[in-house]
Amino acid sequence: MEKDSPSMKQCRSAFSRFYDLLSEWMFLARVAPLSTSHLFERHAMCSSDASMEGKTVIITGATSGIGLETAKELARRKARVILACRNVEKAKEVAQQISDETNQPVVVKKLVLDSLESVKEFCDEINESEERLDVLINNAGLINSSEEFTYTKDGFEACFQINHLSPVLLTLLLLDKLRKSAPSRIVNVSSDSHTIGDVSQLEAKARGKCTLRTPFAPYANSKLAMCLYTVALADKVKDTGVTVNSLHPGLVQTPIASHGSFIRRVLFHLLSHTKGKTPLQGAQTTIQVSVDPALETTTGEFFEECAPAAKRYRNPLLEDRALAEEVFGTSLRLVGFDPDRLLGTQS
Repeated sequence: MEKDSPSMKQCRSAFSRFYDLLSEWMFLARVAPLSTSHLFERHAMCSSDASMEGKTVIITGATSGIGLETAKELARRKARVILACRNVEKAKEVAQQISDETNQPVVVKKLVLDSLESVKEFCDEINESEERLDVLINNAGLINSSEEFTYTKDGFEACFQINHLSPVLLTLLLLDKLRKSAPSRIVNVSSDSHTIGDVSQLEAKARGKCTLRTPFAPYANSKLAMCLYTVALADKVKDTGVTVNSLHPGLVQTPIASHGSFIRRVLFHLLSHTKGKTPLQGAQTTIQVSVDPALETTTGEFFEECAPAAKRYRNPLLEDRALAEEVFGTSLRLVGFDPDRLLGTQS
């Protein structure tokens, strides 16, 4: 096979840059209306004052933003909070800060979500050392910082693994502990971007293929996958005392919205800092779903503003049980989890 000439390589490179730019603008045209649709609505606050005394909560990605505010509030309610974080030193500083403010001990455990092996090690430690687990909050999230995708050592596109596959494995490996602590809750922090996600050819997308080369596309795809997985898992554990729900925290002033192209950074900065939420406001729906006694049996729901979201803010695909089951099965296969083991946890 003949090698491309320098001029041909330049032509291919120019076309690739043009395609990436066009894709970014097309995607922004879909994202902008989505981001502005909630701007003039109220910022609901958690209406429950329920205590969490005697309960153990794990929160991923809790050293900043929504996760940090969630951890603070649950510690104030006397929960035993475990921060599951990549940067242990930073997490220890945060834990001390929370302890100083709430007079509650906060535990730090290392969890690297771009490594399935780290997820397994974390779960082994939790299952061995913790007597109970009442709430698991999958809060950590990632948006690609450029059109150049990064990949994990497991062979997956990093955003998709951190936002979906690793939380899937984390949840499944802790499910026995949650079931034995029932009534217990799994809370998946998602996004309204799930409404523009695409889960066709899911395995290819998980590996960074068959998807738009824009930073936001894998994020939206991963959030839709997690919402569909939530629906399927809720059906499978509905008789075990474990509930599973997902939520949109709102357009929040957090670092996760500061990545990508200059155009997108400016758009999100303007929207989030003019009409968006503070991290404390953004944490309210997570807190509501985690603590409200009235939601003890509510499962398979998608929440927004501390209540089940209106249909116009949900992807209609969330009603497709067959698709949810397909996403569930593919996700388990990709993380190497035997479905029979899931059934065994319900015996």
